[in-house]
Amino acid sequence: MAKRLELSQYKRRPDFQSWIIVLAHLALVLSPVYFAAFLAPSLWWILFWAIFGFLMNGLLNLMHECSHYLVFRPRGGSDFLGRWVLGSLAIADFDGYRERHWKHHTHFGIDGDTKDAYLVDIRGFRLAAFFLRCLALLEAFGKFRHQTAECPADPKSPARSLLWLARVAVFQVFFFGSLLLLAGPAAGRPWPKAFLVAALAYAIVYAYGLASITIFAATLRAIAEHQLEAGHTPSPRRAALRNFQCGPIAWLAFGAYGFAEHGTHHCEPSLPYYHLPRATAELAADDPELAPIHGYMAELATLATPAARLAPPASQR
Repeated sequence: MAKRLELSQYKRRPDFQSWIIVLAHLALVLSPVYFAAFLAPSLWWILFWAIFGFLMNGLLNLMHECSHYLVFRPRGGSDFLGRWVLGSLAIADFDGYRERHWKHHTHFGIDGDTKDAYLVDIRGFRLAAFFLRCLALLEAFGKFRHQTAECPADPKSPARSLLWLARVAVFQVFFFGSLLLLAGPAAGRPWPKAFLVAALAYAIVYAYGLASITIFAATLRAIAEHQLEAGHTPSPRRAALRNFQCGPIAWLAFGAYGFAEHGTHHCEPSLPYYHLPRATAELAADDPELAPIHGYMAELATLATPAARLAPPASQR
């Protein structure tokens, strides 16, 4: 384990800065969906679908930051953003995600770890097979069934399920309404045609992008961060901790909100993402394995080679 940092040296930034960044990022990520609603269906929609799908992974990273109460100084701000906006946009139970994620931290790389995406085998042709499963929505159905089946076994769990589904429904009504306004009055279309264009943009670019490309990107990110390379089996854990060099495009698609410094985050989970580069430099001076040497694509290329080997589950060692 890397040395502990003096956390009092890392101060939270003003909330107005966080709001500006969050709103700007939301606008960037959703812009392909709104462009699709404004324009007539065309081959451009394939590009919009792909861009939205990859960029949406960055908002999942922001939801992770909310789950640690790190986006705003008051905890209620992170709860509101996570429950009402990001969770609803991702069609996810934010509170359930927070519970599962904390178990990922407390059981990282051992039995009981709730995150298993990094164990997906992408060696050789398996990467293409996984991509096809994402396109066929098989991974999306599996993840949705997984999150709805993991509510705590207590009398409040049915009510909580209804509550997060109600939040999703409210958000989605307003979201689709905004698409309809853009496809109709803003684009000068009559309402019947506007409804059709908005519905297609919503279904193809947003919903299918989220259920296919976003899941693909999020899984690749987890694999790069935690999957063991051949010959690396640090007992007793079956997972690695890595930090990455990250340009702006890779940051938006994979490394946003501290995921490029994911190894550092596991060492100091109470640090906001904007302090992680500095913390990484401090920790890497003591533990060279936390130095961000490779990028996401280089690490994924290594893990996808046929010679790469997945670590066995802890129960088999």
